Amino acid sequence: MNISDIIELSKKKSEEKIHELKKELRLPFFAKNNHKNWEQGSKKIVVIGSGIGGMASAALFAKQGHEVNVLEMNEQYIGGHGRCIKMNGLSFSMGPQYVWEFGKGQTGDRFLEYLKIKESNPFIPMEKKGFENIFIGEKKQSDNYYFINFQVPMGLENFRNELADLFSDEKTNINDFFSDMISIYTTYKTFFRKNSSAEGRFLLATKFLAAGNVNMSTKLKLARTIYQSLEEFFDQYSLSPAVRRILYGHSGIFAENEDEMSAIAYIIGTGNYHEGAWYPENGFDHFFDSMAMVIKNSGGSVETGKKVIKLETEKDKIVKVYCEDGSFYECDAVFSDISPRLTRKLIDFDFPEDEYDYLPSNSIISCCIGLKGGYEKIKNLKGKNFWWQKGPKINYNNPDVLKKPQMLFISSHTANGFGRYKDLDSDSLIVFCPGNYIQEKEIYDQSLDNYNKFKKKLSLDIIDILEKNIFHEIKSYLLFSEIITSVDIKNQTGGEMANAYGRRLSVSEVLKGGVREDIPVSNLYNVSATKNSPGIAAGIFTAQLLFNELTGFKI
Repeated sequence: MNISDIIELSKKKSEEKIHELKKELRLPFFAKNNHKNWEQGSKKIVVIGSGIGGMASAALFAKQGHEVNVLEMNEQYIGGHGRCIKMNGLSFSMGPQYVWEFGKGQTGDRFLEYLKIKESNPFIPMEKKGFENIFIGEKKQSDNYYFINFQVPMGLENFRNELADLFSDEKTNINDFFSDMISIYTTYKTFFRKNSSAEGRFLLATKFLAAGNVNMSTKLKLARTIYQSLEEFFDQYSLSPAVRRILYGHSGIFAENEDEMSAIAYIIGTGNYHEGAWYPENGFDHFFDSMAMVIKNSGGSVETGKKVIKLETEKDKIVKVYCEDGSFYECDAVFSDISPRLTRKLIDFDFPEDEYDYLPSNSIISCCIGLKGGYEKIKNLKGKNFWWQKGPKINYNNPDVLKKPQMLFISSHTANGFGRYKDLDSDSLIVFCPGNYIQEKEIYDQSLDNYNKFKKKLSLDIIDILEKNIFHEIKSYLLFSEIITSVDIKNQTGGEMANAYGRRLSVSEVLKGGVREDIPVSNLYNVSATKNSPGIAAGIFTAQLLFNELTGFKI
C-alpha cells in the first residue's frame, strides 16, 4: 500500500476496510485465534535470556504460581543489554539510563505494584527544567567557533517554546513542526489508551487512524508521515541544520541516520520521553535483581552461564531445552528473549537465515570511566543526560570507528545516587558512541594487539572530547577508562551483530510491520526487542501483553 492508496482510503471512509483493519489490530499478538486461556495449575516455563522482556515475563508468570527457569548465557550478569557491570568499585549500566511510562498508574508503575517491589524500587523523575543538555560543536581557543549549549526542558510544549526563543528567526517553522508532531503523537497515544494492541505495530495502527474517526487534516498528516524519513519530515518545515541537530540530538535515539530514521518512530519515541522520564534510585541492577528475587521466591530460578543450544520438539510442542553445559530442562512453554532468527535456529540449526527479512539495529560502543572524588562538575549530571555532537549530520549506520567519534551520550550513575558497590570516594561516567560491528570485528580478527590499540585510542579520543568541550580538567581526575566494543557486547549477550535496539528503526524496516514467524511449534513465545519494541517500558508492556493473552489476567 503506497501513500496515494492510504490517502484515497481516508477519503472513501470505507466501512469494510475499517472493519478489516480493526480486526487485524485486535488479533492476539502472541496467542492463536482459537486460543483459550491457560487452565488452572502450574506450568513449567523456560525463559531464554534475561533481558527486560524475558525477566518481566518470568516475574509475572512466577508470581502467579508457575514454575519458571530463566537461562542466561552470560557467566556473571543478568539483564542482557540492560546488564550492569562492575569495575574498580563502580557499577555501570550498559544499556538503559532512564525509563518512561513509570509515572503513577502507568505501565512500569503497575508492574512494580503487581510484583510487590515498588517500595524497594523507587523511580526518580529527571530534571524537568533541563533533563538533557545538548552540546553542539567544538570549543576552540579563538572566538571564531560555533558552539551550542542547549538544555532541553521536559514536555513537548516547553521544548517548542525554548527552541523557538533561541531560534527566533525560525519561530513559525518550529511552531508548525511541533504542532504537527504533537497532533500525530496525541492521536496515536489516544488510540492505544483505548486498545490493547502491541506498541510494536504502530504502522498498522497509523493506517487504521488514517482511515478511522480522525479529522481529515490529521489523517493526511498521518498518511504522509508513514512513508517519511525524519529528514523528509524536517524538510517539510525548512528547519535549519542547527535546529535539526538539537531535535535529533536527544530522546535516546541515535539508532539511525536522519535520512533513514522513521519519522513515525521518532515522533512516538520523542513524545513518550517528553511525557515523563525517570531513573531508578537504587540502580538498574537492583531493579533486575528484584525481578530475579520474585522468580526465586516463587520457586523458580535465574541461572547464569546457561547458553541454550537446542530446543527439542515432540509433535507441535517444545518439550526440552538443552544447554551447552549438558544440562536440560523439561517445559510446557518457552519464552524467548533472543531474536526470532536465533530462536528459530535452536529448533532447526540449518534453517536459512534469509527466511527472516528483518535487519538488526545499529550497535553502540560503551566507555566506562572512573574519576577521583571531588570533581564538582559531575554533580551537573544529576537527573539529566549530556549529548555532544561535533556538528554535521552523524553517520550512525556505518561510522568509521578508527576516527574520533562525532557524537557522545554521557551519564553518571554516581551523580544520580547509585553506581558505587563499594564505599569509595569516586565517581563514574558512562559514555556511548555509535559503533560499527563489522569494522570492529575485522580489527578483532586481525590480532589482539590491534584490537587493544584500537580500544586505547578510542578511549583517549573520548576523554579528549570531554576535556575540550564539556568537562575541563577531567584528565587530572581520571582513574581509569575501559572501552566495551560491540564485539565485546556480542560475546557477552549473543545478540545479532551486538544490536542495541533489536530491529532497525528505518522507514523500510518499520514498513515491514511485525516479524512474521512460521514456527512449527505452538508453545514458543518471543518476547525480545527484535520481535517487539526496544526499551524497559516496551519490554514490560510485551510481558504484560503475553501475561494477559495466556492467562486472561490484566495488571
